[in-house]
Amino acid sequence: MTQGSQMPIESITLRGGAGTLVGWEVNPPAGASNLGTVVLVPGFTGSKEDFEFMLPLLAAAGYRAVAYDQRGQWQSEGPDDISGYTMADFVADLHGVIDQVSPDAPVHLVGHSFGGYVSRVAVVETPARFRSFTLLASGPSSVEDINFPPPRMVAQIVEQAGQEAIFQQLSAAMTASGASFTPERMEFLHNRILRTKKANILGILKCMETPPLTDTAALRDAGVPLLVAYGDTNDLWAPEVHVKFAEQLQAGTAVYPGVGHVPNEDVPDQVTADLVSFWKELA
Repeated sequence: MTQGSQMPIESITLRGGAGTLVGWEVNPPAGASNLGTVVLVPGFTGSKEDFEFMLPLLAAAGYRAVAYDQRGQWQSEGPDDISGYTMADFVADLHGVIDQVSPDAPVHLVGHSFGGYVSRVAVVETPARFRSFTLLASGPSSVEDINFPPPRMVAQIVEQAGQEAIFQQLSAAMTASGASFTPERMEFLHNRILRTKKANILGILKCMETPPLTDTAALRDAGVPLLVAYGDTNDLWAPEVHVKFAEQLQAGTAVYPGVGHVPNEDVPDQVTADLVSFWKELA
């Protein structure tokens, strides 16, 4: 058992632009130095639980760590209409979360997959609010150089058959990639996607039809230290895509051999160690 596994996870509620956002928070041990706040943003069909193993590890390393369900995801509230799930809506929620959890100090930001899309827009908009930004398994685009069906095609399936259809697709993709989950984990994943609003899924897919930030220079020139972290096996983006993206961003890299799209779940200790090393270099 890792040291961080002893740190308790606390449920928190945050104000979003369309209702309550449910989050998790873990604080450093009593008496320990607080080295800053980390905000972790989940991706498409994800939730705060994607960071369940990392949050206590980050707290044990001296960081207050916060993750939240984006609007309409899992336990967070959200509108029933797709019009309430634009990129601007997701980004505004992220800005609001940061203002609530760390109003007086910039945060370390970690965005997983689509959470990275949301995060990189926020970084360009208000770079002074961020001490660093890590793109975790989050490539440059969802319309090219990606092992994912065209978002419009996926949206048509969801429109016709609902959340269950996309769960079956994701289950097949996980099986094909060699991923293995306990029955309890599969039940959670199933329940989560069924409770995630259909409008959230369709809204994110619409956001994914267009890269959120085609000009990588804007992110590079924002002046926020950047890290590109990814698994080199069965991720949605091939390793060479991540390498090229990191070069364009003039970002550091962290690579996880034999790991796919969720290094935060597969190798949380390694991801946490790389983040902490990255942040310590900035001190």
